[in-house]
Amino acid sequence: MHLEIFRKDDVTAQELILLSQRFFQTGLAGLVVGHPMDTVKILMQSSCQKVSVMGVTMAIQQAGVTNFFRGLSLPVFSYVGVNAVTFGSYKACIDWLDPRGSSTGACLVSGAFSGLVQLVPSVPVEIVKIQQQNTATSTDRSVKLSQCIRTIVQNHGFRGLYTGITMHACRDVPGFAVYFLAYSKFFRFNLATGASPFWSSFFAGAVSGALSWIVSTPFDVVKTRMQSGPMRTFKAVLREMIREKNCAVFFRGLNMILLRAFIVNGFSFAVFEYSLHWLKFHPYPLFPRQRTVNRTTSQEI
Repeated sequence: MHLEIFRKDDVTAQELILLSQRFFQTGLAGLVVGHPMDTVKILMQSSCQKVSVMGVTMAIQQAGVTNFFRGLSLPVFSYVGVNAVTFGSYKACIDWLDPRGSSTGACLVSGAFSGLVQLVPSVPVEIVKIQQQNTATSTDRSVKLSQCIRTIVQNHGFRGLYTGITMHACRDVPGFAVYFLAYSKFFRFNLATGASPFWSSFFAGAVSGALSWIVSTPFDVVKTRMQSGPMRTFKAVLREMIREKNCAVFFRGLNMILLRAFIVNGFSFAVFEYSLHWLKFHPYPLFPRQRTVNRTTSQEI
């Protein structure tokens, strides 16, 4: 979703319900398609040794192809809530700061604000997901969602569900600011060059997702290590990474991140835009728009 979506007044509430359903289905499809790449990325980042994409992929395949999807359940269950908080806070902030929708600064601030607010639901989701993904190379049965949450709370208390929240904020606050601003700018630029709304949205979503991750990947690597396995402090993780004597460690897994961002963000935004465009010209039969037709005007036309 981007600035233009939030400012359309010609879409009825009933149509927005249908649109939300379509976006929900699209988002779930994006989660499923992108999750194997995310699992590979998590294992690459949490490893203390340099590992290749192929090496991690082969290790997971040997343990079982379904292991690529470990940790997927909670992101699916929480998808609606997390996105409602993220985009709802963005909309509230942008409407308050810049009702006319012309300020770049307001877009940046609103994106950063949404990145901060969504930490409340997203940090526990990510910690549990990472804990489950870290067992992807094991032939043992996957740890159940309830058991994983129970183990974290028993060992670290409820505060354990927010381990690494500072690094999570360092990743998401600037990341979301870049994400929303870049999408808005690239979408308008693509339209101005004559590209169709579908492809304008696809490439804008893909590029904005990639740019936001380039900015936030170093923080993501530190955060992942803090939240993986036996959860550790920032100092312990940073000391461990410095001992590797390789600055590239802060960008480990970036190739998988960019591939996933290009596919998932591009596809999700494009289908969302197409759904909105379709609804404007093909109202859903169960919710027809109530329009009064001026016969005189119609005959004149």
